[in-house]
Amino acid sequence: MILKQSDERRSDLAELARLASQCDAAQKRRLESEYKKLTAGNQGERDAAHVLNRIFGESDRTGLLHDLRIGVRGEFAQIDHLVIHRGQGRIWLCETKNYSGRMQCNAHGEWTVWYGKQPQPVPSPIQQARMQAIVLRRWLEANGYASLEVLPLVLVAPTTSVDRRQVRDDVTIVKWDQFGEWWERQSADLSALAMVKMSASLFWEKRDTAWLRELGEKLCGAHTPIVFDWKMRLGLAQANALNKRGEEEGKVHPLATDESTAYPAKVMLEEPGLDLSPMMTPHGKITFTALGDTEVAVRNPPVEPLIDIVRGTVKGRGRWHPRFRNWIVKVEDYGEVRCEIGARLAQAWDRRRA
Repeated sequence: MILKQSDERRSDLAELARLASQCDAAQKRRLESEYKKLTAGNQGERDAAHVLNRIFGESDRTGLLHDLRIGVRGEFAQIDHLVIHRGQGRIWLCETKNYSGRMQCNAHGEWTVWYGKQPQPVPSPIQQARMQAIVLRRWLEANGYASLEVLPLVLVAPTTSVDRRQVRDDVTIVKWDQFGEWWERQSADLSALAMVKMSASLFWEKRDTAWLRELGEKLCGAHTPIVFDWKMRLGLAQANALNKRGEEEGKVHPLATDESTAYPAKVMLEEPGLDLSPMMTPHGKITFTALGDTEVAVRNPPVEPLIDIVRGTVKGRGRWHPRFRNWIVKVEDYGEVRCEIGARLAQAWDRRRA
């Protein structure tokens, strides 16, 4: 049963194509990178959705939602696919990766994609799925579905080669063209006791087709699509404002600097909806500072728990700046990084209270 189709990103692609003529050389390179990432990501999610729709589209026991973004207390999860099985009382949260190279994980859980002999460090896809699962579980608990089990899973393209030698047993990676076979195997592997428990909960909770539709409608109602200000993201808005001011004043003013970061303060990011407020913790606050229009600095107190959380989140998708003792991430990755740091902090706090 298809409960939500994927949102079309055609308007974003059209806007990028329209802005191409307004870009200088540096902005155009950034635009081309954004366009390529957006196109590849959309294609992968569309291909995976097509396979899942073929398998479960006519089922009255399994519900599908594609491209879902939900939030709880200001923290958002961007979910590629949800597969809800009302009989098992389980939800598989699928993180889709459309890599054309070879995925490899080392003993420390750090991921790399190899393109020939060229390594490209990438954020842990299973960790991304787990962080999104935390937000989804909180939403389910807040809406009366606390009994449902959420299981993170990574879907990869059929052309992706996966080196599984050091992938842990609790990490599930499935090629989307093999999802149907994997689904049958996981169902067959359920123990007799698990089946009895699932059947009992199905009966007592009355998880029928109407229940599945109602859950899908509530999730769709909570969906909050992300809206990008591409002019601001590419630096066009600020460039235009600075040019206009220069024309009006007839001279160029030196940029003041922010002493806390030693970076220009006059080109601080002002993208609507970008949350740069500090995160307060028992060990001090984690701060976020915009650097120009393309990057954000993430700084944490030198306390071991916070060092581990921030480093574990940013490593592979940002770079360490030893002079200023902070991490630098690209603005297009910042929202996801911030969400994951918040989720890890909440997870650590929950463990501490337990």
